Amino acid sequence: MMNGRLCTPGDGWLHRLDTRVKVLISILLVVLCAWWGNWIFLAAVLVLEQLMFLADRTPARSVGSVWAAFAPLAALIAIIMALCLNDYGDTTLWRLGWWRVSAQSLTLCGVVALRILDIVFALMLTVLTTSRRDWICALSALRVPYPAASRFVDRLNWLPRWRRAVREARRRQDVRGVRPTPLSRLRRWAIARDLMGRYDDHVVIAERLRGVYIDRGSARRTLMRPAHMRLADWLALFVAVALAAGVVAMIVLGW
Repeated sequence: MMNGRLCTPGDGWLHRLDTRVKVLISILLVVLCAWWGNWIFLAAVLVLEQLMFLADRTPARSVGSVWAAFAPLAALIAIIMALCLNDYGDTTLWRLGWWRVSAQSLTLCGVVALRILDIVFALMLTVLTTSRRDWICALSALRVPYPAASRFVDRLNWLPRWRRAVREARRRQDVRGVRPTPLSRLRRWAIARDLMGRYDDHVVIAERLRGVYIDRGSARRTLMRPAHMRLADWLALFVAVALAAGVVAMIVLGW
């Protein structure tokens, strides 16, 4: 019940790509999109991210849920900016009473909206395609202790686990015939919080029974499938770094 996760099962090229390479690609995209405010570049990155999901055969439901969550947020921020940038820019496109929209303010709002979506999907390239096992193997390869790696993955998947806990609490209330009221919703959240706490306690007990602290001192934990770089991983890493270097050159040269 509480095994909620953001990762969607799959066998596409992104799912098979080494987690460390995916993290580096996500970081490069985030840095470049935060650095360069060229709307053509930002739009091209957004299209590229969607094509990467499509080539990986990532379930459309998962990608669509990201759109459903963040597209309205990006649009709301753009609208608020357009209302606040009343005096920004010289080329007036239209005027409605006191509200004036210029070509410069419209471009700036579009850039901000694209930047938000680009950064979100850059992170989702890794989050939606990396399982708990792959996260732990990659972090272990980077010398992160297993307990810390396990806690990191649990915190990363906190939101879907919380949603599942709330659904379970609602089902329990429905079985008891509890009517939906503001007080019952508060009680539902309290039940969900208790379920989350019990899940965390069970995880800690299970990890201790499996020797989670076995890597203390001279003893080191071994993994059944340790992370290793394949030729495809090295190739993807080279292409990502080369493209990032090309974009940096374009920014420096002022293109």
